[in-house]
Amino acid sequence: MARFNNHRILITGAGAGIGALMAEEFAKQGAEVIVTARRIAAAREVADRIKTAGGKAHAYVLDVSKLASIAKFRDKLHEEVGPITALINNAGVVFGGEFEQVELEQHLNTFRINTEGLMATTHAFLNDLIQAKQGYLVNIASASAFVGLPYGSTYAASKWAVVGFSESIRLELDVRKIKNVDVTTVCPSYISTGMFDGVKTPLLTPMLTPEKVVKSIIRGMLKKDSFVIEPPIAKSTELLKAALPRKIWDEVAYRIGVSTSMYSWKGKK
Repeated sequence: MARFNNHRILITGAGAGIGALMAEEFAKQGAEVIVTARRIAAAREVADRIKTAGGKAHAYVLDVSKLASIAKFRDKLHEEVGPITALINNAGVVFGGEFEQVELEQHLNTFRINTEGLMATTHAFLNDLIQAKQGYLVNIASASAFVGLPYGSTYAASKWAVVGFSESIRLELDVRKIKNVDVTTVCPSYISTGMFDGVKTPLLTPMLTPEKVVKSIIRGMLKKDSFVIEPPIAKSTELLKAALPRKIWDEVAYRIGVSTSMYSWKGKK
């Protein structure tokens, strides 16, 4: 299938996990892919796999925590490859533990990458998307953007911010009568990529496979969905939380394992 022919897609955090899988899948569907990662070796490995399979890919270093470097990277990319038509803001980190026991710099770095880096990358490339015949902006948030997440408070807060930012940009584009850019916010539960090793998933919420998440993202883009939420049961969380008195919701969240899911986290940092 060539559903993304004539698209040039930039993916942040594409050296591994769902970022790498998205890069390979987009290439299979006809896209020219810009694979970025903090380590050039990781980006090149993914790009080389794509090229070996007959796809088109470019590898670049991009550390979204270095905010001032992002616009410079855009200028370099424009000069060497050209403007993009789709941006997948996938780069992210997570830290678990009792809030005050985690170093402050780790909390701040979580926001710097998950939120500020995402905003800065969008700021650098949004005009590319606006100038495209069809532009896509996909921001990877989390199902934790709808609930409190003990032992992962900064991670959840950074993803709440991503949801608010994404919805605001989507509405702003609509108010500005910019109809050719679709904004999709992706809110998955825990994914089995290593980042969440050790977590105990809540009741009826299985650990998601990267393949399932990527398939849902691409389907959501093509359907022009504003939100992609996985697993489906997570869609009821916000409604349930809003409908129940706070104390009852807190008890429900504890009993089904939402509030304790990150307690035993020991995933990649």
